[in-house]
Amino acid sequence: MYFLIGVWGGPRRMYAAVKFFLYTMAGSILMLLAILWLGINQGTFSVTELIERGNIPPEIQFWLFIAFAAAFAIKVPMWPLHSWLPDAHVEAPTAGSVILAGVLLKMGTYGFLRFNLSMFPNAAVQLAPWIAGLATIGILYGAAVSYAQKDVKKLVAYSFGKPPGICDVRFVCPQCSRN
Repeated sequence: MYFLIGVWGGPRRMYAAVKFFLYTMAGSILMLLAILWLGINQGTFSVTELIERGNIPPEIQFWLFIAFAAAFAIKVPMWPLHSWLPDAHVEAPTAGSVILAGVLLKMGTYGFLRFNLSMFPNAAVQLAPWIAGLATIGILYGAAVSYAQKDVKKLVAYSFGKPPGICDVRFVCPQCSRN
């Protein structure tokens, strides 16, 4: 995506490409550190094995959940980590916008469901109200900002970020009821 935006994008393509890269890299580094901690301290990098064992201490689950959630919240994009998306959508060529809306934005929601909720169940219960709250703010904020847009690409950027937010609320609501 960096090259799609940076090479074939609009007039502010380099700004949008670098912003996209920095946000994505920041989240990826946090998740990489969490994965390394898991592999070294749990003796395996196998997600299936980590889920089956379920022996990650609850106080550690909290921090690992935060690290994974930061990476996925950037991808969703969840408020307040969403500011890279409008720039990327506006400056990306049409094919880039389609890839952003159709694939990349859905990866964050999948990550929350596949990794955060299954590998860190105690932290998921503890942090579910926060995730639901941030996702709800993002949905309402995105709707209000979408309504005010005159640029179609910005309209798409703000409106396409909301269905994954709705999914995030849906996935964490059962965790909220466990509190």
